[in-house]
Amino acid sequence: MTIDVTFRALEPADLAELEWSGGPEHLTAIAEVLPLMVADEAEYVVGELPNGHLVAAGGADLRPVPEAGVLWQLAVHPLLQGLGIGTALVAELEDRARRRGRTEARLSVEHDNPAAHRLYRRLGYREHGSAVESWPVADGRRYVTVTTVLRRPLTTRP
Repeated sequence: MTIDVTFRALEPADLAELEWSGGPEHLTAIAEVLPLMVADEAEYVVGELPNGHLVAAGGADLRPVPEAGVLWQLAVHPLLQGLGIGTALVAELEDRARRRGRTEARLSVEHDNPAAHRLYRRLGYREHGSAVESWPVADGRRYVTVTTVLRRPLTTRP
């Protein structure tokens, strides 16, 4: 099965249709990317079906590592996972980072997400250590987890 997905830059009006990607705190985090896009410090895209529904989202943060685009907040609608949309999302963000002069892509994956880890390994990402990461969740709490940091040169395509 082939799914026709077009990627475009995130727009403020898209936030309402991204509820499937996480709770209110996650949508707030996505909204906080909009000023970074205006400041030319990040790329953030949504994947759109021909009928206009959004089925993927993710970004490339250009601030943390001068030579890299750090891919983050990667999400594919749960009902459409495993159909190649995640692969296309990563490729789109890598292309955008490459066009911005980055020579490497980095991302992190939680240890309890083996499906995503397999995808990233298949796409040519290799381990580059681990990190402790956190983000806000409901009731003002923070979720803390250990992730594996992966990276891939952007000079070649897998």
